[in-house]
Amino acid sequence: MKSVLNCKKSSKFLISALVLTSVVFAASCNKEKENRADYEIGMNTEYETCSGLENGNGKEAKVIILIGQSNCTGCSITSYLKDQSTPEDFARYEVGYPNIKCNFNIDNHRNCSEGEFRTTDLMCGSYEEEFGPELGMADYLNANMPGEEFYILKFSMSGYTLNYHWLWEKERGEIYDAEMLFFKNALNYLKDMDYNVSLDAICWMQGESDTTDYKAKKYYDNQLAFMSYLREDLKDYSNPRGLYFIDAGISDSPYCLPGYPTVNKAKEKISKLSPLNLYFSTIDNGLTTLYEPYYEPDLGHYDALSELKLGHLFGEQIASIYGGK
Repeated sequence: MKSVLNCKKSSKFLISALVLTSVVFAASCNKEKENRADYEIGMNTEYETCSGLENGNGKEAKVIILIGQSNCTGCSITSYLKDQSTPEDFARYEVGYPNIKCNFNIDNHRNCSEGEFRTTDLMCGSYEEEFGPELGMADYLNANMPGEEFYILKFSMSGYTLNYHWLWEKERGEIYDAEMLFFKNALNYLKDMDYNVSLDAICWMQGESDTTDYKAKKYYDNQLAFMSYLREDLKDYSNPRGLYFIDAGISDSPYCLPGYPTVNKAKEKISKLSPLNLYFSTIDNGLTTLYEPYYEPDLGHYDALSELKLGHLFGEQIASIYGGK
């Protein structure tokens, strides 16, 4: 079985290269190339047959989609989380949350669960020593909705843009098409296993790579299009009340200059268009990228406790959908 262990050596170099690409974009002028071939990735859309669940016998499956770039992937360092947590808390993170399953595909199969719905724990991030927001989501939901079961579908592509990769000229793009196949593969498996599927929310942690002036100015229109495609293409699985879109603001890290205010204003503006659109500010909530690793801070990615809190903030919004805390 492929695992985070198989990806450990190469992933750091991939993440670093992707972040560097974003920085180079940010230094460019407003006029950028519009040749699609320059942005082709070559997405692998051969997804494994899903596994890991017993027959549902008609019970409800509360499904949450988690998508975005590297802060969604999870590049925060597990050892720092351990150092800053109580032994009891960290033991809980290690064991994971059996009632909250995660089926994940990271960076074009660089790390994935191979279609398996696994216990959500510290092993669903970038690679073995790093974790993502799904951990905090599961921790929050387990504490505030005890006994409830959730199914997280996580699809992330580190360092890629909404403007050129999820979309292309405001139409469905290469990453979008790949993620949709991944989602439907997993959702159809749940149906085949006799679960009553209720796709309730999409959690979106993306925008850092769209912070050149050129892309930032297009973010509002791009995200509106992106959200409309998701709701249209997933309507057969969605809760009848509608599909929530939970949007996290991006940080004010140097990697997000100059356009992070424009991107965040677009996200906030969109949240006011519908009660199904939810937004929270990572800046106002005090999330930081300034301190870890201690020897050379990775300014593009959240520090460990901030990544955990990112997941808690998503979890808080998810719980509110069900009338929880």
